[in-house]
Amino acid sequence: MRKVLLSDLDGTLLDLKSYSFAQSEASVNELKEEGVPIVFCSSKSRVEQEFYRGALGIEDPFIVENGSAIFIPRGYFSKKIPFNSYVIDDFEVITIGKPVGFIRDIIHQARTYLGLSFTCYFDLSAEDVSMYTGLDLRSSRRAMQREFSETILKGDVNDGFLDFLSHNKLKSIPGSKFQTIISSNADKGKAVDILLALYENEWGEVKSYGVGDSVNDFEMLQTVDDPYLVQRPGSQWAELGDVTIKNVQGIGPAGWNKVSRILLES
Repeated sequence: MRKVLLSDLDGTLLDLKSYSFAQSEASVNELKEEGVPIVFCSSKSRVEQEFYRGALGIEDPFIVENGSAIFIPRGYFSKKIPFNSYVIDDFEVITIGKPVGFIRDIIHQARTYLGLSFTCYFDLSAEDVSMYTGLDLRSSRRAMQREFSETILKGDVNDGFLDFLSHNKLKSIPGSKFQTIISSNADKGKAVDILLALYENEWGEVKSYGVGDSVNDFEMLQTVDDPYLVQRPGSQWAELGDVTIKNVQGIGPAGWNKVSRILLES
């Protein structure tokens, strides 16, 4: 049976503070040598994920912006994709969420109507984003290139804002550091389901493994066959309330390496 690993990035494969993959790179290479697809499933944008895919030599599909879309390299699957898709650059894309222009328009309306003062990517320069996130300038520019979501970097939101989002078929997702506004229809678990169906259509039965670190990984972890949660700074696990999700000792990449070892030895 073929295996597939679905992985969050920040605080999981990547160090939460430095965004470095140095600690997990050797495990990535082992998985690649064994032919195990490594599917990123993250709040990060396409441009951000393409950077890490290129740096690590990963050529598998990836799920962007909290389940808003699936990007599949053209020709990756030999069989026709049985879902509505379109082509962008070298990818076939399955869209689940809403375009970023629609989302930003609703956020503008909400701030005006409710008198809120939180700060998003679109309010800032790349230099400001770098200051808020700890990313270098190039990484900040990549992070700002959203296609299906917008991120709140500073300031609190209230129940009225969440109700406003819901009325317009949007929702707020808490991440490792920030809140991300996406379509109510977008969902990491839904995107994982679609992608696993494509793998099964290609290979027959597959066994899926998932690894994350925070609440916004819950849907992804619920969807895979073998889900794992790594520790966050302070050696604590996020409280997900699902006994089927296995807690792994190790903060971020240290825990990620243990999950990759479990996959390779199972």
